[in-house]
Amino acid sequence: AGGIAHDFNNQLQGVSGFANFVAQDRGLGVSARRDLEEIQKATERMAGLTRQLLAFSRQQVLQPETLDLNAAVADGQSLLQRLIGTNIEMVLELLPQPLWVRADRAQLLQVVMNLAINARDAMPDGGRLTLRTAVHEVSGHEPMSAEGTTQPGRYAQLAVIDAGVGIPPADLPHIFEPFFTTKEIGQGTGLGLATVYGIVSQSHGYIWVESEPEVGTTFTVLLPEVAGPDASSDEARARASAPGPRARILVVDDEDIVRTILARTLEAEGYKVVQARSGREAIECLARERGKFDLVLSDVVMPGLTAHELGDRLAAEYPAVRLAWMSGYPRDSFDRLSVGQPFLQKPIPADVLLSVVRELLATSMP
Repeated sequence: AGGIAHDFNNQLQGVSGFANFVAQDRGLGVSARRDLEEIQKATERMAGLTRQLLAFSRQQVLQPETLDLNAAVADGQSLLQRLIGTNIEMVLELLPQPLWVRADRAQLLQVVMNLAINARDAMPDGGRLTLRTAVHEVSGHEPMSAEGTTQPGRYAQLAVIDAGVGIPPADLPHIFEPFFTTKEIGQGTGLGLATVYGIVSQSHGYIWVESEPEVGTTFTVLLPEVAGPDASSDEARARASAPGPRARILVVDDEDIVRTILARTLEAEGYKVVQARSGREAIECLARERGKFDLVLSDVVMPGLTAHELGDRLAAEYPAVRLAWMSGYPRDSFDRLSVGQPFLQKPIPADVLLSVVRELLATSMP
């Protein structure tokens, strides 16, 4: 999955990037703009497919934040209702107090959406879908998760309960397997529950299913409960959204289309950008410019000089220059990337790129 996603994501970077550039043309006709919007929607769907591939392999890059599980579920209520249709009654039974967890907000919504869609499909004639939150204390290694046991601790619990046809006992052990589906050909990819399982696992959580044919099914998700957010996180977000100082950035990637997209995006914001096709060319450029760069944005997998060698040279010879990595491969594919090193997963949306660059420069420049 990681190898497929790498090549796919590099090409998506080009398609989505050039589509965004064209969208900025004010002289674009109405018909052409509609066609362009369809291209942008298609690239978003393709990016979503790679995220699903990486999710069930537990290799996608998550952007966790401290959030209230109750609020996240409530905020998605209108979207969920549209997904499940009017013949299904949706009931929210949420705790009145916040349930703080560390999770990627978009991916958490993806979990709830996929489980809701699964419940909808189990109730073709209508019924009731209940989303219920609770605090779950695990004192021992409880044999309840899909991986066998649950680690002791305090968890925020989300139960998704339907009154549908149920899951046959023979299918229960396979329900989270990629491409396993009980639906007819053409009605499902078999990625929905595998994606849920991958996201929950990457979020250090657990999920299991209980079902009785002709009675209904309950999916239970546990996420570790954490302390609530503090003011420092709000300050960090404010710094990231503030206009960044104009700086010199070295973009390093062996894919011409990726370099072009990133350079044009950064230059449109006023940054001075220099491009390099390899790690060795980047070192030569740094030497020629006497290290007068504020940030190096480099691909991880390139021919010649390895990313680790480039990182070591930068740290030794140009310690004041910030470094951020990017790749079409998931971060977990690289053993030597430390937890604190900035990493961008391709395809990189323009707003994400600019936000990360601003934040890095804000911490490195006066």
